[in-house]
Amino acid sequence: MRFVSWRVLGFLNTLAVCVCLLFAYIAWPGGLQRSKITIDNRNFSSRQIDKFSTVQSDRWIVVTTISYPTPDIKFLANIPGWKVVVVGDTKTPADWRNQNCVFLSLEDQRGLGFDTESLLPEESYARKTMGYLFAIAHGAKVIYETDDDNRPLDLLKTFKLDPTMWGILYRGEKLFNPYRHFGQPTLWPRGYPLGSVGESPTTEYLLNHWKTPSIQQGLVNRDPDMDAIFRLTRKQTRSQLNVTFDGRAPPAIVPAGVFAPFNSQNTLFLYDALWALLIPSTTTFRVCDIWRGYWAQRLLWEMGGNVGFFPPNAVQRRNSHSYLSDAQEEKDLYFQTERLVDFLTKWKCGANRTFFACMTKLSTDMVHENFWKERDASLTSLWIKDLVALGYKEPKRIPFGSLKYAAQYITVEKLQTQTRMTDQQINVKFWAAGQTPPQIYSQATQSPAVVSHAAQIASYCSGESFIASKLTDIITYPNILLIVVFNFPHYENLQFLETMYSMHFPHIIYCGANKDQFDTHAKLLLKPLTFIEVDHANGWLGQLCLIEAMKMQFRVDGYLYMGDDVLLNVWNIHMFPLNKLWVYHVRVVRQSRKEHGNRVHHPKVGSQAYQAALKALKIVDIHRYNSFTDMLSNNSREKDGFYIGSSDICYVPEKYKDDYLYYMEHFSRFDLYIEVIFPTVPRGIEKLENLYMMKGTYCGYEPIADIPKHFNERYLFVHTVKISKSVYVPEGRTFFCKYFFPLTLKNSRFKMP
Repeated sequence: MRFVSWRVLGFLNTLAVCVCLLFAYIAWPGGLQRSKITIDNRNFSSRQIDKFSTVQSDRWIVVTTISYPTPDIKFLANIPGWKVVVVGDTKTPADWRNQNCVFLSLEDQRGLGFDTESLLPEESYARKTMGYLFAIAHGAKVIYETDDDNRPLDLLKTFKLDPTMWGILYRGEKLFNPYRHFGQPTLWPRGYPLGSVGESPTTEYLLNHWKTPSIQQGLVNRDPDMDAIFRLTRKQTRSQLNVTFDGRAPPAIVPAGVFAPFNSQNTLFLYDALWALLIPSTTTFRVCDIWRGYWAQRLLWEMGGNVGFFPPNAVQRRNSHSYLSDAQEEKDLYFQTERLVDFLTKWKCGANRTFFACMTKLSTDMVHENFWKERDASLTSLWIKDLVALGYKEPKRIPFGSLKYAAQYITVEKLQTQTRMTDQQINVKFWAAGQTPPQIYSQATQSPAVVSHAAQIASYCSGESFIASKLTDIITYPNILLIVVFNFPHYENLQFLETMYSMHFPHIIYCGANKDQFDTHAKLLLKPLTFIEVDHANGWLGQLCLIEAMKMQFRVDGYLYMGDDVLLNVWNIHMFPLNKLWVYHVRVVRQSRKEHGNRVHHPKVGSQAYQAALKALKIVDIHRYNSFTDMLSNNSREKDGFYIGSSDICYVPEKYKDDYLYYMEHFSRFDLYIEVIFPTVPRGIEKLENLYMMKGTYCGYEPIADIPKHFNERYLFVHTVKISKSVYVPEGRTFFCKYFFPLTLKNSRFKMP
């Protein structure tokens, strides 16, 4: 027994010595890099735990800098609900501090214990990758990346975080130019294939309820990201650019099969795309984030993901520097992008591979094709290893091109072969409000659009030259979306409607049936038009046009709906309350009372449809049912009352959009017709005293023969004015040239903000 005890005691002494040696090894600086402990599935070196462990957020902003805190970084640090991590490098001041930011020096980065760090060179933009890993380790579900000279304009509220969204999906082939989509068709983003810059793109889109894009890029005003070829040829050397994009235009979703370059400025990544943040380290600085973007897009197709582009929500002020040096760094963008796009389009990943295995394969295949070097393939493997160690959930693989993929997701091939895939999908043609392009020489004071409108009016008025000379400053409503609805496809009237309204409304949607017939007439005009193809039963269900227009997600303050036979007095709009619902005179009808000979009791679209819709509403949403019926009863003073009346014009402020859209959609499912929906819905969601009663001349359904007799310049509208029967007769031409067009100039100093 004594012998055994001495052996046990010796074993315990040996164990104690080993433990001491282990702690000594951990305390030794060289051992720190290899010593990791796990907290909440995240690996950190023991030295970093006390410094960063309390910093947690599900929303992170990642920036790299070589300067002291810039005004834009200070702005980012104060955006509510977001944390900022700033990644330093050798040139970053050692005493960089900001109380609202986490700053990672090179020493901090090396101490985090991520394997990825070992392949990130110093003085490289790729070191931003350490910021991504830090954010993921500290709870990131969403990451916004930008640079230290970019400033968001809306506190990042433009981006979509919900899993699904309404919007328009591009129907073109191979390439998408986001600058064209947002009103600058002669510009192109850095990394867009130069051989395709001059191609005429399609204006075709598809409106539906889509999966929210996993990667979202907002455009940048003032000095956006363009290549050195543009800056050397279309920018004055010492001047600052002041480029604007259409800030009211709807977002665009890019389908699988189509590529669009995106960079690392003003870009948001949802959780299922955090793997795509990796920046390659073996390309030049001007190429790395663009190559990353193409690589990521191809992999998104393997998980049913998309890239989306959003209206400008940031501004950049770029310092002048050597554009020739930029051109040297961008050579691969000029001469290799088309080859990269072709390679990625044809690239395949075996059906049995996991998503991360496809990432590794694509990175390796891009090495074999000389798009980057072997170190980036190795970097991808370490990046995946670190993501797994952090507990990041690998996206589910849905092999692109498989039957399962074809059944669930939209691809460019499917878009080209089918015109209507479900009842929800709507054909759309979209063209943004044109923006003034940058020029190397000075420009005329009048915009091309104003000159064009002046020429159109002068041509119509044959000799009224005073019109052209006064069209220097006109009333405009950029914050209002005008929706013009054709009950019947009289699209031959498009030219005159454009002449009357397009100079006042930069954003107009035309809506009706038969897109092919619309295209026949629209192609004769000077610029493309926006159009929604809707089967609205010859106007009986005209509210469908307003529904689809709202779903397109224009960033406007209000929606003005009118029939193509309404004459709108544009000079009065700004004098009416744009924060109220606009309605017209109507009458109350009781559900329990029969009124023979009236369309309200049509068996399919009238009172019976209304009653059925109310019963269904009570079942699906009792709260909305009670709110709507209580408001309606109070306004109509009838327990079962609703409204019927004129329905050719209405206005809906943005603040009412959600409620208005909900009730319009609900009632439309029961084919309730427009002359009940438009009078009833606003009176079911707002008190009568808060509605604005429009002033206008309503002459029923027969066209007005003598327009001046019914015209009142202080009113908002006249109905019914049939363009084909009024405009091209001598009396009509006299009215428009002597009265209507001059009145559009009467308050020409006014402009909506």
